[in-house]
Amino acid sequence: MIRFFQTRGHSYTLKKVRRSRKAPAVSLMNYDALLRARWLRRATCVFTDVDRLSFWDLELASQAYLQLKNAGVTVLNNPATVKTRYPLLRALHAAGLNDFNAYRVPELAGAMRFPVFLRKIHGHREPLSDLLQTRGQLDQSIAAAVNTGTPVENLLIVEFAAEPVREGLYRKLAAFRIGDAIVPHSSVHDTHWLVKYGKLGIAGEELYREELEFLQTNPFADHLKKVFDLANIEYGRADFGFYQDRIQVYEINTNPHVAPGEPHPSPVREQSMRVSWEKYLSALHAIDSGGGWPVLLANGKLQRHRPWKNLLTRTRKVP
Repeated sequence: MIRFFQTRGHSYTLKKVRRSRKAPAVSLMNYDALLRARWLRRATCVFTDVDRLSFWDLELASQAYLQLKNAGVTVLNNPATVKTRYPLLRALHAAGLNDFNAYRVPELAGAMRFPVFLRKIHGHREPLSDLLQTRGQLDQSIAAAVNTGTPVENLLIVEFAAEPVREGLYRKLAAFRIGDAIVPHSSVHDTHWLVKYGKLGIAGEELYREELEFLQTNPFADHLKKVFDLANIEYGRADFGFYQDRIQVYEINTNPHVAPGEPHPSPVREQSMRVSWEKYLSALHAIDSGGGWPVLLANGKLQRHRPWKNLLTRTRKVP
C-alpha cells in the first residue's frame, strides 16, 4: 500500500494510477483527514502538495511526518525541508545547476538578466505575463498584477532560459523521482515558449524517436538526482529543458498529474507513453512497503492548537 497525502480538491492527479490494475494499492488522503486521524494503517506514505499548505498546516504535517518516520514507516518528502518554487530556483542557481535566477519584487536589482516573466510563487497556473524585455515593462506588469488583487509577496520574477528544439517549436522534458529511482517521463511540445499542455502531433517522428531514446536510456538521471537531492524531494516530477546545451530545471511538482496517455497519431509517440507509464508503475512497486500494524498518531493534542479546526469536515473516517 502507498498512501499519498494531498490538499483537498487535488486528488484527481492520481486517479488513473489508483484505477490501474498494474499499479500497487494506492490510497489518497487529504491533509485535513491526516491531521485529525488518531491512527493509520501502515503503508508507504508520500507527502505531496507541500507548496499548497498554509504555514500552520505545514508545521503539523511536518510533525506527522516525524511521527510516522519514528514509528518505522517508509515516508517520502519531509514537509519541513522540501524546497518549493522560489527557494528551489534560488538554490539551483546558487549551486550552478541552473543558469537563470528568480527574484521576489523587493530583490530586484540591476544584475537581473532580461527577458523575464512574471508569475505567482504559489500555485501551478500560467505566468502572469508574456516575456518582458525591459525594466519598464516589468514594472508595468507588477503594477497590473497588484491592481488585480495579487499580493506583492506572491509575485516572482523569473529569468527566461529556454531555446527551441527547432525553429518555432519548444519542448519541455520531464522526469520523476520515486524513492531512489529517476524515472524519465514523456515530453510536451508547443509552438510557444510557455510549454504546458502541448499541441497534438506537431513534433514529428524525428523528435518522437529522440524522446523514445531518452525514455529508454535515461541519460539525465545523474544530474536530476542532484537536483532532487538539493530540493529534498523524494517523490515528484521535475520539468526541465535546455539552454545553451545545459539542463535547466524549471519546477518540481510534488503532486503532478499522472496518466497513461491519450491516443496519438504517431506509433512512436504511443510507444513512448507506454514506456513512461510502465516505468512509473514499476518505480511505485519498488517503494511499496506492504502493510503491518497500525501506527498511532498524537494529532489530538496538536489539533487543540489549530485555530480553525472547527471548519474541517466533521466526518472522520479511518483510512
